[in-house]
This record gives sequence, structure tokens and C-alpha cells, in this order.
Amino acid sequence: MAKLTQAITKDFLDDILPPYGTPVRQRKPVWDSSQRMFIFDEHESQNGNHYYRGIRFCDRIAIMEKVGMFHSWTYLDALEVYAFNGRKMQLIQKRDYPNKVFHNVDKIRKDTEEMVTDFLKGMLKASRISLSEEKVKEQAKGLVDLCYRDFNNGDYPPRLMQIIPAIEQH
Repeated sequence: MAKLTQAITKDFLDDILPPYGTPVRQRKPVWDSSQRMFIFDEHESQNGNHYYRGIRFCDRIAIMEKVGMFHSWTYLDALEVYAFNGRKMQLIQKRDYPNKVFHNVDKIRKDTEEMVTDFLKGMLKASRISLSEEKVKEQAKGLVDLCYRDFNNGDYPPRLMQIIPAIEQH
């Protein structure tokens, strides 16, 4: 408990929860347990709409949602799937939603699984490797499932926290 008391200092609290009127809190991704993703780059447009990027990741892929909030509804602007090239993120699939699709967790998960499946099928074809569609879908679902682990319940291997700086730079 002494270490926790030492860790939660006034400077730490001021960085993550500054008092009202302080210009800007330190820009770090914030874990949102209800969405099982990190939220960052939150901003407000001149029209008063709020936007943010949400990201889930495992050791092989990162899934980024671009989200907008308008009055009382939340919509999905885009989904992006990244692979890691060393310590950098490389875009491998992107899906835009120009007609303001309502934010729906089940749709996002289904679309992400389809995007990862398409990527894997393309790479298998380019490598002249044959694998049943069922196996490819199973692998894609497994990768996406890994990205939905709960950060606060110890499901995240500590080494995955090294990915956050790559995400912040992207």
C-alpha cells in the first residue's frame, strides 16, 4: 500500500485529473472499461460535436475506431486495422462510413473480423498458401478476440503496454 500512496502524488493527480480551469490534462490514452478500449485524441469541433479515436490491440494487430458524438447519438466514422512493422503501426485495412453509421459494438466487431479475414486471405493468396475459409475466419476471430481483453483485470500481458507509445505517435 505504501507504493500506491507514493505513486498517487499531487503531481500525478494534477497530470491525469487537473483542477477545473487548468489548461490541459496530460495527453495519455484513457482506458474505457465499458468499451474495452483506450480512448485518445478527444476533441470538440467548432460546431460543438465531439470526436475521439478508440483503440484496441494485441501483440499482432491494432484496431482503431474513429468515433463522433452529435447531440444524443454516437456514430462510427471509420475503422482501421493495423499490423506492427517492428515498433511502428502499418495500415492493413480501412473502412469508412460516410453515411454516419450508428455506433454498434456488434457491427464493429463483425466488420473488424471481416477486415482481418480479407487481409489474411489476401496474404495467403499472395503467398500461394491454401487454407480453408473456415480456418481463416477462425484465425481472424481469434485475433480480434485478443484485442477485446480487459486491461484492468490482468488480461493484458505487461509487454503489450510497450505498444502504447507507437499508438500515441500514430
